[in-house]
Amino acid sequence: MVIKKKQKPYASLKALRASYGLSMADMAKILGISETSYLAKENNKRDWRSSEMFMMRKYFKLSLDEIFFGKVVS
Repeated sequence: MVIKKKQKPYASLKALRASYGLSMADMAKILGISETSYLAKENNKRDWRSSEMFMMRKYFKLSLDEIFFGKVVS
């Protein structure tokens, strides 16, 4: 299953990644994808797979809304 978003939510993902001190290469390794693929996804050139999104949720221990939109969900 691939989830496609119409708006560009990934700016907050970049900030989140940076706040953890992670490079794009680090995130690619965590997700088990190539660095090129990660770069394209973070820059909204390719869609995220649901499995990748859930791996990020598990790694950061945040909701998908918090990761992709910076929204805190209570």
